[in-house]
This record gives sequence, structure tokens and C-alpha cells, in this order.
Amino acid sequence: MGVYFSVDLGATSGRVSLGTVTAHRIELHEVHRFRNAPVRVADDWFWDVEDLYVQTLNGLAAASRTALASGMIPNGIGVDTWGVDFGVIGPEGELVLEARHYRSAVEQARERVSRRISEAELFRRTGVQPMTINTVYQAPERLNGTAVPAGSSLLLIPDLLTYWLTGERAAERTIASTTGLVDARSGDWDTEIVAQSGLDFALLPPLRSSATAAGQITPRVRARIGSKGDVPVLYAGSHDTASAVAALPLEHSAAFVSCGTWALVGVENDTPVLSDEAMLAGFTNEAGVAGSTLVMRNLTGLWLLEQCLRSWGNPPLPDLLARAGHVGQNLFIDVGAADLVSSADVPGDIARACRASGQPEPDDPAEYVRCILLSLALAYRRTIRRAAELTARNVSVVHLVGGGSRNALLCQLTADACGVPVLAGPAEASSLGNVGVQAVATGELSSIEQLRSVIAMSVHLRRFVPSDSDPVRWDRGEELLTPPP
Repeated sequence: MGVYFSVDLGATSGRVSLGTVTAHRIELHEVHRFRNAPVRVADDWFWDVEDLYVQTLNGLAAASRTALASGMIPNGIGVDTWGVDFGVIGPEGELVLEARHYRSAVEQARERVSRRISEAELFRRTGVQPMTINTVYQAPERLNGTAVPAGSSLLLIPDLLTYWLTGERAAERTIASTTGLVDARSGDWDTEIVAQSGLDFALLPPLRSSATAAGQITPRVRARIGSKGDVPVLYAGSHDTASAVAALPLEHSAAFVSCGTWALVGVENDTPVLSDEAMLAGFTNEAGVAGSTLVMRNLTGLWLLEQCLRSWGNPPLPDLLARAGHVGQNLFIDVGAADLVSSADVPGDIARACRASGQPEPDDPAEYVRCILLSLALAYRRTIRRAAELTARNVSVVHLVGGGSRNALLCQLTADACGVPVLAGPAEASSLGNVGVQAVATGELSSIEQLRSVIAMSVHLRRFVPSDSDPVRWDRGEELLTPPP
């Protein structure tokens, strides 16, 4: 039996888990959960990466104690996080450029790079949807005029944590694919785009594939977490979406929704889809763990609901969901609208969006909750149908994973909207995939296909089938959100 520690950092929280793997079963035990709260400095928001590292060490220490108490020796540690954000470390390992939060991305940075290389060309080469938050835009902007010593390295968040654990500087391919700096076909840094962006290529570390070894933990880390011996750090899918999708028993006819603060919605494909049509439809291509491509859209997830709950004083969500399930009014908003995604008053902006489209405002929190979940389900439907067209497939099932899989109303509405069954779970898909890919790296499991088979035997997936009493409401929703010709 293999024993692996997973570090899974999301945009609002992190968790460290202990996973055990056999040829027939994977079990996951969360040992430490902590908040991920950005820090405001002047007009910018930054990730507190030093605290994230401290919390990571605390979690690994807890996992080590748990393993030792059961007579288990860890076979590996893996780290996965969100994409695009980065820090820069100096030649001695010091942090010379803090990791800025993606919500503080500067629009002017995108404009400067776009004057040197068009967004259409950037998409054709990297497959990454042009977004202001992308590393290809923000890294040159942040480094411009910054005195960075020779020998420094730009490291994305999971690669930064891996460096602090091992002393090894590298970039794992699934997380690197989020930057807009990697050739979508070759999987290598695109040297021409790096140069045209204004970024110094010397800052970029070598690329490494998932399911390989990053290095051994340092003696200092070993002492800090109480390990009795060396432990390798292994590359899982360092992008949390890649690890989550690795945990799904996907077939060609399946789509996925990885729903947390954000929602990543799409399909797994053998090759990237780099057409102008895909770009205009808002799709991006990011690397999967076994050479596949995740053709997907980055949509708003449960962030809208989280913000509403906070503004209402955090009432019990189960009560609101129960009431929302019996609301008769169906209101739809564009959950991807720029002003809503960056809103400081989500309830107020939802009310304004409803008015602007000729709908009544929600009357109470339950109606707001139903409006958000209906609108998310509609967005998933639209995205999955477009992904199916772009990849020439028929989608017959949707896998919904992440925190959203615990929301039965969202799962049922997604089944109703898409007109196909929804398989909900696992909620901690990123951590499960992280552990499983590590097991592939050590040879405990032979392949990603075996990993998926083992996970399918290990977790209970809830099945939601379409049971819509008003199927035309989705067409009405489409009409409300489709601009007139």
C-alpha cells in the first residue's frame, strides 16, 4: 500500500490530506484545512505565500504524525493550486517579487503585449484564452523596471511551494499551460512569444511532466514535519483542474464541471482546439496529466453565492437551498458579466442585471440563490454544448466535481439544463487526483487509466437525472442572455 500526502490550495482555502493507494482502492483523509486570505497592500491584492507555505508545513507535519502513528511511511508529496499567478525568487531563494492576486491584474498590461502580438495569434500558438489575468500579460508588466538579480526564477504558485520543499526550480507542464507562454502543440515554452511579451526567457525554469519526481524534501523540511526519512516530492497535476480531471472516469461522451469559487467547464480531448471559432467562443486549452488537452471555459462558480452569503451575514446555506428549491420564479443573469465578476455588491448587481433584462428583482435571499444556481446551470449547458460542437462529440453525461458537487440543487438544475445525467462527486477531486497521479509516478499504479478505474471503485457518485417540469425555461434563459442581432 502506498501512502501519499497531497497539498491542494484553492482560491479561498487550502487542505492537506493523507491518501492511501492499492490496486483496488484509494482512500483520502484530510488532516489540515486552512483559510487562504489575500493581503491588501495599497491598491493591490497579494497572496500570502509565506503563510501558505507555513500552513503547508503544518499540514505535512500533521500528515506525518498520522502516518507514523499507523506505522506508515510516506511515498510522496504533491502540490496543486490555481493557475496564472506567480512569484519570483532570487539566486539565494529569497522572494524578490511577491505573488499578486489575479483580481489585481492590470488591463494596461494586456494592451501593451497585444500591441506586439495579437490575441488571435497568441491563441493559435498557446491555446490559452486571452484574459487580463494571464501570466503572459502580467509577468512582463510586473517585472518592467524591477531590479531582479541574475539567477532569479519566475515560479507559479505550486512550483514555488515545490521549490521551498525541495530546493529544485522547475515548472510542471499542467500549471505552465495556464500562462499563455507554452506552445500548445509541443508543450514547451514558446520562445518567440516569451520574447514578444517582453519577458526575459532566463527567468523561466525548465519544464517537467506530471507523474515524475521533483526532488527530495530538504533536511530542514524533513525536521520541520517530523519525517523519519527522505520523502520525494512528486509532480501531480500541479494545476488543480488537471488533478481534478485525472480523478474522473471520463469517456469520450463525457463533459466535466469542476465547480468551486471558479467553474472550469469542458471536455478532455486528444489535441488542442486552436481555431478562431474556439477563441471567439471563449474556450481555452490547458494541459491534462497524461498528454491530453482540457478544452474548457473558465466561468464564475460559487463565488457569487459566497459573496451573497457574506453580505447577508452568512445565514445557514442548507436552509436557503431548501427554500430556493421551492421558489417558483425563474430568473437568469449572465454569471460571466465583467461587472458582476468584479462586483463589490453582488446582490445589488444581480438585482440591476435582472432589471436591465426586463425581469423582476429577486425578493429575498432564497430567490437570489435560485437565480444564481439557475444561471450557473444555464452557463454550464451553453458551454458544454459548444464544447461538444468544437470537438465533434455527443455528450451523454456530465461529471460535476469540487465543492459544487455537494450542492444537490445545483446538480439537479445542471442535469435539467443539459438534458443528460449528472454524476456528482468526488468533492475533493483535486486531492484524489493529486494522490493518484503520485501513485502513477512511483509505479504503484500503472497508468492514468488504472488510476481512474481505481477511483471509480473507491468513491460513491450521486446520480441526478433530468426531471424538468418546465424544460422551455432554459430556452427562455438563452433568449434573455443572447444579445439581439
